[in-house]
Amino acid sequence: KFVFDTFEQWLKDSPQTDVVRFTTFFYQFTLLFDEKRREKVVDWFGCACTVSPRALDDFEAKYGYRLRPEDFVDGGAYNSAWRVPRKAQRDWIDFLSGFVRENVKQLADMSHAAGKEAMMFLGDQWIGTEPYKDGFDELGLDAVVGSIGDGTTTRMIADIPGVKYTEGRFLPYFFPDTFYEGNDPSIEGLDNWRKARRAILRSPISRMGYGGYLSLAAKFPKFVDTVTHIANEFRDIHDRTGGVAAEGELNVAILNSWGKMRSWMAFTVAHALPNKQTYSYYGILESLSGMRVNVRFISFDDVLAHGIDSDIDVIINGGPVDTAFTGGDVWTNPKLVETVRAWVRGGGAFVGVGEPSSAPRFQTGRFFQLADVIGVDEERYQTLSVDKYFPPVVPDHFITADVPVDPAAREAWEQAGYRIPLSGCGGGQSIKPLGGIDFGEPVLNTYPVNENVTLLRADGGQVQLATNDYGKGRGVYISGLPYSAANARLLERVLFYASHNEDKYAAWSSSNPECEVAHFPEQGLYCVINNTDQPQRTTVTLADGTTEDFDLPDSGIAWREA
Repeated sequence: KFVFDTFEQWLKDSPQTDVVRFTTFFYQFTLLFDEKRREKVVDWFGCACTVSPRALDDFEAKYGYRLRPEDFVDGGAYNSAWRVPRKAQRDWIDFLSGFVRENVKQLADMSHAAGKEAMMFLGDQWIGTEPYKDGFDELGLDAVVGSIGDGTTTRMIADIPGVKYTEGRFLPYFFPDTFYEGNDPSIEGLDNWRKARRAILRSPISRMGYGGYLSLAAKFPKFVDTVTHIANEFRDIHDRTGGVAAEGELNVAILNSWGKMRSWMAFTVAHALPNKQTYSYYGILESLSGMRVNVRFISFDDVLAHGIDSDIDVIINGGPVDTAFTGGDVWTNPKLVETVRAWVRGGGAFVGVGEPSSAPRFQTGRFFQLADVIGVDEERYQTLSVDKYFPPVVPDHFITADVPVDPAAREAWEQAGYRIPLSGCGGGQSIKPLGGIDFGEPVLNTYPVNENVTLLRADGGQVQLATNDYGKGRGVYISGLPYSAANARLLERVLFYASHNEDKYAAWSSSNPECEVAHFPEQGLYCVINNTDQPQRTTVTLADGTTEDFDLPDSGIAWREA
């Protein structure tokens, strides 16, 4: 009542306003503090701060059972998005959505009746209005705006269906933590723009903006000039492309517990902030956000109910064991394993990162339930009596074609016959890895399941990168993938190789991983972007096999007719 009464009066008092931006509606994300007023729990996708006696009563009346404290505390994890979601958690999310959406629809209708557009800020508000959850388009919202921290958070906003337009709020905010004497905010501004730009080319946002105290920004004329340049470049991209996305050459699906409902939200704790336990997986999304592929998110429930869509070229499953992103006990369901196996054997491609398809309860002699597909498993001290043999490392391969190798390391591997000088899965003498790839946090005790696996990188007793033929399809294992230009290039090559599309890779490719190409066939255009703060040179291969050389200034972009 307070919200509606206040808003009704505000509409009468604000005839000059054309767009109402709702920073929040009724709930904020989970943010708890300890007795020393320090942040204790922060979960950008949490629903812990939504419980009330009235809500519990209404839930029981609708769903026929009563929620208990442990349904929310969840062993002290407060239903983190990393936890494999349980029935009570999913039911509570559905219940909240029904309540919140009914009231948001009324606020949107009030805005429209007053001749104004209704815009939601994604970030502080999303509980009950999750934009990728079915039915979001029925709320009547005109637009969504959100803070852009990188390519992943750009796509989180840009891909939202059911609204007229989307807007990105770029960094840095005009706050004293960045705008202080002696600092150069334009450095962060350009870094933020480079990360967002590669994603915008793949999925456009309609508007851009900044936020904070204008009086602070006005004291930094270099930053004002930088924003002028960024805004002009943003407009130029729209003018040239008409707001159309660049061409995607493969269809890639991220498989996890949440599926479409949490699109571009996997592996996140707080907005675009790095975390020691997450960065090795978050890099998957950041790489994909600006890659020449079409990305969708599918759930295990989708696969169990409907199988795998025929147009999907590659499925990616990654993360640590017993999380929503690898799936947990869902992999003990034989139907899921059979469905994915049959799909790959028939010509599909499965890429596993970290501990993919891992079941917390050891069974079938395997920890990775799709070890036979990706060619790699992890020793969990249940099969130490079974010997493991590493095939020779293959240093030169389509996947690693752009990876520089230390000559001294290569010489050592050549002398060893590209074999890991180990006995079994551990111990013995090791040699310096071939290097050239940042795999992030190590996954210990991984090993090839047989000697037919193509081992591309290994470090002592751990597999870092391997590929495996499986019927007509292929599986690929990567131990971790932090974001970098080199790792984005590596993943791109993995996707093309795993899906048997190596022959399509050269067209619209850049010889320099720090530069990327976006092709707009409807406009007869392509552009090349420099994703660094240094000048870069690259050669672009066109569809007919011819090439064109580019010298790009720092953060530069160049357009050509295709």
